[in-house]
Amino acid sequence: MEGEFVSRNKFVFKFRIILLIFTMLVSAYLFIHSSVFNLTQLEVVGNDKVSKEEIIALSGLAPGINIFEFDEVNCAQAIEVHPMIKNAEIERKLTQTVSIKIDERQVWALIPYDNLFLCIDDTGVCFDKLNYGPIDKDLIITIETMPERVNLGQAVNTQATDMIRQVWEAIPPEEQQTISQIHYQNQDNTIKIYTIKGTEVRFGNLERLDEKVRIFTQVIQIENELEGKDVLEYVDIRYKGEPVLKIKD
Repeated sequence: MEGEFVSRNKFVFKFRIILLIFTMLVSAYLFIHSSVFNLTQLEVVGNDKVSKEEIIALSGLAPGINIFEFDEVNCAQAIEVHPMIKNAEIERKLTQTVSIKIDERQVWALIPYDNLFLCIDDTGVCFDKLNYGPIDKDLIITIETMPERVNLGQAVNTQATDMIRQVWEAIPPEEQQTISQIHYQNQDNTIKIYTIKGTEVRFGNLERLDEKVRIFTQVIQIENELEGKDVLEYVDIRYKGEPVLKIKD
């Protein structure tokens, strides 16, 4: 009899514990999904060119929605559909606020295309098109073979823009100011750099990058020394050894 009594007490104790846990879980669920956590304020930070209203509309968020009842990853991806937006992050702020952090694409270079200029960021994505010439000494890129159509949000020849970006970042800022254009040749995946004084620097590919950048710096020095005298037509630094220079006739 005593054993049965002890077993019954253990059963009752376990049942009460399970009931308590269940009650706590149900209470927590009801509390989380109560109006206490209904969205009342949406913050948008980091945006400049894209309006707050447009970003919120893309997110699908609206006042009254429970802040725990949406997928922040899906909302961020919906916002990133906008060609001007590079990255979006959603942050819940208890109890009724959601913050949307925006990273907009910035002009890294311009590509002349079909009487327009394509604005691309440092990942090569086209996010805007201009019908007027470059401003603020934007880097100009030309690509030998372009797609028949370039849509906003589309990457423009990732291989070309990635190669040019690596070369551009390796060149010191002072020498960057002497560059008027960088051209990519699809046939052999090489680039040429044109200086503002008209010298064509046959740079080639990314092999011996540091060495080529040093030679390019020397080319700029030679240009300055030849000021008012001879003018360089081209300098070929594609291959090992001494660069090949040609003076204009």
